[in-house]
Amino acid sequence: MAKKKRKVRKGAVALLAAAVLIVAGLISALIIRGTASRSLSLAVDETMMKAEYGVPFDTNAFVKSYEADSISAEGKIDTSVLKTQHVDYTLSKNTLFGKVSRTYGYDIVVQDSRAPEIMVGSPQSVVMIGESYDPVSNVISASDPVDGTVEYQIEGSVNTAQAGEYPITVQASDKNGNVGKTTFTVRVVDVPNTEFPFYVKINRAANTVTVYMMDSNGEYSIPVKAMVCSTGTYTPTGVYQIPNKYKWLILRGDVWGQYATRIYKSILFHSVPYFTMKKDDLEYEEYNKLGTSASLGCIRLCVLDAKWIFDNCKVGTTVELYDDADNPGPLGKPVPLTIDVNSPNRGWDPTDPDPANPWK
Repeated sequence: MAKKKRKVRKGAVALLAAAVLIVAGLISALIIRGTASRSLSLAVDETMMKAEYGVPFDTNAFVKSYEADSISAEGKIDTSVLKTQHVDYTLSKNTLFGKVSRTYGYDIVVQDSRAPEIMVGSPQSVVMIGESYDPVSNVISASDPVDGTVEYQIEGSVNTAQAGEYPITVQASDKNGNVGKTTFTVRVVDVPNTEFPFYVKINRAANTVTVYMMDSNGEYSIPVKAMVCSTGTYTPTGVYQIPNKYKWLILRGDVWGQYATRIYKSILFHSVPYFTMKKDDLEYEEYNKLGTSASLGCIRLCVLDAKWIFDNCKVGTTVELYDDADNPGPLGKPVPLTIDVNSPNRGWDPTDPDPANPWK
């Protein structure tokens, strides 16, 4: 019986030893798998932890580098919604003891930090005493990067009966409450009582017109208006005097121009051409070329500017044409309006003061 017991004990010891080996193996495997899991590392672009409203969030670009055989992302960041959103990245790696994985989670805050942008034609507008003026005429656009065109409000007023400088503030808000502002100044000046109070300079190279007013010494030293224009291949240089004017004039190519003021021979100031003698038949694609060389030789202007020269620069007013590509003039080069070619209003010049203008 004693020999039998010893055999039983030997068998139990063998089983126990095998169990110990198995457990040790499992523990070793777990340790190895744990070590392998911890080696799965991920580095992300922390500057993207705050996502901009309306700007697509790229989950791939968020990952700078990783140590793993594969990576997968779960969760989508919807930047059209202002809130904190979550994305998980799972890293995986194959080992001798099977596949190991590790998950990293990140909270992404979607925020709107961009205010609407307001564009004005010029930082300073100059009007004459008694001249009608609406500050809206100097506002080109108010738009938000996501919301598109937004409404704007104008603060300040202009008394065109009193010479002086009047500050105007334009303010616009987007739907998330961000506010954009810009300011410009309206200068009201008294026109001197003289036959020719204005002198007009055309910078061919810069496609800019600057109007100067006579000072108390009889010199044309006061720049009062800047206009963006389009000159052309045959625009001359030199000094000339205005000989005549036409409210409508047929131009080369059987097109028409409003408020045409002759400078020299066939060279005139006039509006962007119209296909016919109708205010709603504008060559709108040509209008969008203002500020570039686009004419045969005449000086194309928006209707508002062509009308101003027509109304204020008498026959006999001096016009000088020159080149200076580096300096458009003392008042700079205004930003031209552009027309949406898909708009039903595209046949009208947006600046035309006609009450029938649908842009108004």
